[in-house]
Amino acid sequence: MRPIALLTDFGLSDPYVGQMKGVLTIKAPGAPLIDLTHEVEPFQVGQASFFLAASVAHFPADTIFVAVVDPGVGTQRRIVLVQCNDNYFLAPDNGLLGFVMHGTTAFAWDVSTHARGASSTFHGRDVFAPLAAKLATGESPSTLGEPINPTDLLHVEASTPTELSEDQAGCMVQAHVLHIDRFGNVVLSLLPGELFERIAPAEAAFQGAPRMVRAYGDLEHGELGLLSGSQGFMELAVNQGSAAEMLELSLGDIFALGMPD
Repeated sequence: MRPIALLTDFGLSDPYVGQMKGVLTIKAPGAPLIDLTHEVEPFQVGQASFFLAASVAHFPADTIFVAVVDPGVGTQRRIVLVQCNDNYFLAPDNGLLGFVMHGTTAFAWDVSTHARGASSTFHGRDVFAPLAAKLATGESPSTLGEPINPTDLLHVEASTPTELSEDQAGCMVQAHVLHIDRFGNVVLSLLPGELFERIAPAEAAFQGAPRMVRAYGDLEHGELGLLSGSQGFMELAVNQGSAAEMLELSLGDIFALGMPD
């Protein structure tokens, strides 16, 4: 049976995650349930999109990802099912799947009709979980909704990556702060791209911005740098310090840097 991975902003102090798992256990008994995380900051679609895209490669093929960060729950926003490679993704159509769909061939279905008659405030339990159970037990996506063009899904800046490419040299590039980890490293909506590979990191510095390095230890103690992190995105880091505190950045902020010529 297909594994089901859950990603939400519900936290663990309320019964919401447990209720979703209860529904899944009733409707898809035996399906492995994996908690990707339930600690997405409330309503932070960009952070959820990053967590999802950074994690997919570390899950079994054929996993069903249920991503519920849904400020528009109960409104006319669509609920979509997307297939990328061998995995399935159930999410609100609010930009959450932007990173995971980047550069891939995707197929998509509108499954919003399953919300009819459901609670208008808890689609995670009443809509997403039953849909995931149907997929886990072998139902085909084509039986669950109407096919749609994946390029028509909502795009938002916070979950649309920018690649550091040579044609951006000399330009100012803006990136969203997707996540700040417990070490104070600041993950940006930038993909390393060809520019990072071309420039010798030990010698390159952006205009008024951090030095590009390959590892935290390449920085002097307390020095700020920019590097390609383990999650596949560029991040700002301070050797044994907090980049977020040094730059006074918070989740959702925009960070601008000049690209070297």
